[in-house]
Amino acid sequence: MSRKSERTLSEAFGGGEALHRLKKAIKQILKPSEDKIGQMLEQITSIQACRDAALTGDEDIRFLAICRLGEWGEDGLESLDIALNDDDPLVRSAAAGMLAHTKLKDAIPILDKHIADNSVIVKETVAYALEWLSKNGRDRPPSGYIPNTGNNPADLLLESDTIPLRTTDTVLVINDYTTSADMLKYGITIENEGEEPIHEVAVKILSYPDECMKAEDEITQTIETIEPRESGSLIFGFSIYGECVEGEIITSVTLIDYTGEDLSAKAGNVFVRALFEQFSSHKITPEDFIRIKSDMKQWNREHTVAAEASKIYDSLKKILKKKNLYIFQDETVERQNAFMGVLTGSAKGRFSGDTLAVMITVVGNKGDKISKLRIDTFSENAEILHSAASDIFETILKDLGVIELD
Repeated sequence: MSRKSERTLSEAFGGGEALHRLKKAIKQILKPSEDKIGQMLEQITSIQACRDAALTGDEDIRFLAICRLGEWGEDGLESLDIALNDDDPLVRSAAAGMLAHTKLKDAIPILDKHIADNSVIVKETVAYALEWLSKNGRDRPPSGYIPNTGNNPADLLLESDTIPLRTTDTVLVINDYTTSADMLKYGITIENEGEEPIHEVAVKILSYPDECMKAEDEITQTIETIEPRESGSLIFGFSIYGECVEGEIITSVTLIDYTGEDLSAKAGNVFVRALFEQFSSHKITPEDFIRIKSDMKQWNREHTVAAEASKIYDSLKKILKKKNLYIFQDETVERQNAFMGVLTGSAKGRFSGDTLAVMITVVGNKGDKISKLRIDTFSENAEILHSAASDIFETILKDLGVIELD
C-alpha cells in the first residue's frame, strides 16, 4: 500500500503549529497496542460504523474515528461538518484537518463557518486548511478507499488506495438488550430483505460502556449465511460489576453479497442503562431517612404529564417495587378538587452498599388528565442521581402509556 510523505501529510493538515499540536494530541490519545480504543477502532471496516463512532463515541474514539473519516472523501463531509461543532477543540481540529485531507473544494464553505472558533488550535487548523484547499483543492472527488484495519490507528492518517465498503439498504439491523442483577445481554438481529443470500455477516462491537461492564463473549461474531427474506440473530453477553451502567453500544455490521462484494449495513447505536437491577430493597423508616438524608446528595426533576394524578399514583407502587425499592412513605391528600400523593422508597447497592432513595410526588385536579410529577433522588453517590430519576420517569411513561407535555 502506498504511503503519503510527511510533507503531504503536513500539507493536508495545514502544516506548522496546528499539525504539531495534532501530532502531540495523537500521541497522548494512543496507548500501547493492548489499548481498548485502538483495538476497537481497528475493527471499524465501514463508513457507517466510522460515522457512528465519530459522532457518538467518547472523546478519544471521536478523535481517531474522525481521522479516518477524511479517508472517505465526499462521503465523509457531512460527518466532518457536524464534528466541527464538537465540544472538544482537539476533535474540531482533527475535523478541520481531515476536511483538507479530502482535497475537495466542497469543504471550503464548511470550513468558512468556523474561522472564528474560540479555540486557537482550531482557528489555526481551519485557516491553514482553507488556504491549502484554495490552492490545491479539487472539484471532483478522488477515488474512495477505506483504511487497512490491520494497522495502528495512527497510521490511518497516512494510508491510501483502498476501496471503501458500500452501504446496503436491503439488510435491516434490529438491536435491543435485557438486563439482570449481574448481566447485560445485547441482542442483534439481521434481516435480509433482498432477493439473494448474504454471506459472512460479521457483527463487531466497536464500543460499549466499559466502566461497569465486561464483555464475556467475543466482540466479533459471524453468521455464515442468511437466505433471502430470512434473518439471523446473535447475543453478546456483558457481566456487570458496578451499580450504574449507562452509555452506548456502537456496532458495525459487514457482509458479502451474492456477487462477492463487501458491503456494510446501517447498524445504528443502542443506548443501554442498567441501574436498579444492581440494587436490593432496603428497609428503613421515615425517621431513618430524615436522619441519613443530610449526608446524601440530592437531585430532582419536574414534569407535566398527560394523565390524571390519582391514576398515576395508583400505579407508582408497582413501579417502585419493580425497581427493588422498599416503600417506607405512602401518603395522599385530597382537598376540594385537588389530589396530591407522595411515595418514597429506598434500596442499597449490591456492590458499594450505597443507599438510594427515590421520592415521587404527583399533583393534579380530580378528573383532569394533566398532572405535575416531581422525582427526587438521594444517595451518597451523586453520579447515579440523574440516571435513577431518568430511569424511573421513562418507566412511568412506558408502563402507564402517558406522554410528557411541554
